[in-house]
Amino acid sequence: MTSKLKILLADDDPVLLRLLPTQLASDDLQISTTNNGQSVINALQKDDYDVVLLDVNLPDISGVDVLAKIRQTENAPEVIMLTADKSLETGVMSMRRGAYDYITKPADPEHIETLIRKAAEKYNLVKQNERLRVAVRQQNEASGSQGVYKSPALDELFAQAERVAQLDTTLLITGESGTGKDVLSRWIHSQSPRADLPLISVNCGALPENLFESEFFGYEKGAFTGASKQKVGLIEAADGSTLFLDEIGEMPLTMQVKLLHFLENSTFRRVGSTRDIKIDVRVIAATNKVLPEEVANKNFRADLFYRLNVISFHLPSLRERPEDIPNLSEFFLEKLAQKYNRPNLQLTDQAIKQLLSHKWHGNIRELKNTLERSVALSIDDLIDEIYGLASQNIDIIQNGDSPKFEPITLAELEKKHILKVLSTVDGNREKAASILGITSRTLYRKLKEYKS
Repeated sequence: MTSKLKILLADDDPVLLRLLPTQLASDDLQISTTNNGQSVINALQKDDYDVVLLDVNLPDISGVDVLAKIRQTENAPEVIMLTADKSLETGVMSMRRGAYDYITKPADPEHIETLIRKAAEKYNLVKQNERLRVAVRQQNEASGSQGVYKSPALDELFAQAERVAQLDTTLLITGESGTGKDVLSRWIHSQSPRADLPLISVNCGALPENLFESEFFGYEKGAFTGASKQKVGLIEAADGSTLFLDEIGEMPLTMQVKLLHFLENSTFRRVGSTRDIKIDVRVIAATNKVLPEEVANKNFRADLFYRLNVISFHLPSLRERPEDIPNLSEFFLEKLAQKYNRPNLQLTDQAIKQLLSHKWHGNIRELKNTLERSVALSIDDLIDEIYGLASQNIDIIQNGDSPKFEPITLAELEKKHILKVLSTVDGNREKAASILGITSRTLYRKLKEYKS
């Protein structure tokens, strides 16, 4: 059932108070009436309204003064002023003081209803945005920690990032894949004055080149075949907030020119438009590429690199800060304990030694995925063996600094795990099937396959 729009009509004309609600009769409009300003103020203290139709000339308080009091109230409704002033001076003044619009009496009821619905739409959008701001702020407070680290390098990095978060300057974050560049960008946003709005994130490596411009800048209706309505782009959606451009090194050269223009002027045009739009956005870019090398190879514009590289942060690899591995592992294990409803999950000293001995070329992302695999395959909550590391399931053939990985297949890993479970329960197939979460018949079939 659609909720009704609550309208408050305030006018000293008894004919208008009786006639207009009848003319605006609709299933989704609930109209209350009053003939003085104080009643409006009292009504808003007791109940919420979407829109107030407010006459300028009320018998006790000027409608403009009532408007000023309404604008000071919490959850203030939109106000449409009613005026008999044909010069429009009063209506324009009212809009400057916060009215949504004004209507010169007498007015067409259809026009009044149209304005009411537009004003109500704005009111509900403002409320929705406020709820979003509260939710984002709560999320930032809950998850906006500086990350899990112990290394002096990250301690210094986050200290600098905290100072920079208060500025509106463009940032560039570099580092290998999986080092947490997105986490750092979100943390910086959560500490900034823009934290009340959600960060808008886009992976530049995931967008097809022919869709870049329309996704970034949006487009007007009819701009191209299939553009049946106007679309707001990612940059416009980030107005007032932060735009995170991940994998900026993958951005096509044609788009780099347009991004540079936006960064220099804070203006852009939707595809198919001739009008510049000016917005307020902070840009944080990230890449796992060495941009000076990309510039030298003419894969990245030098002017865009210099514009992005106003302040830069480099996230060291996990290999450069092994002291963070135990803390990160415990952090991820707590998350996995919640995910799999296994509150007693714990790593043994042997498991931690395995984690410390690994090279982690996939960095924090590889660590997280490895721990999840180990939890999923472990029988006991006390995890003594880390699945998928070089010492067990991957043969690493060193060739200088570039490792070659020859992983076993998923079928081979499954076979090894099933046979280990069977061995643990002394060959009891029913018990093994129960632990594995499969039927005895499925286990029998798999064992038969292994013997063939």
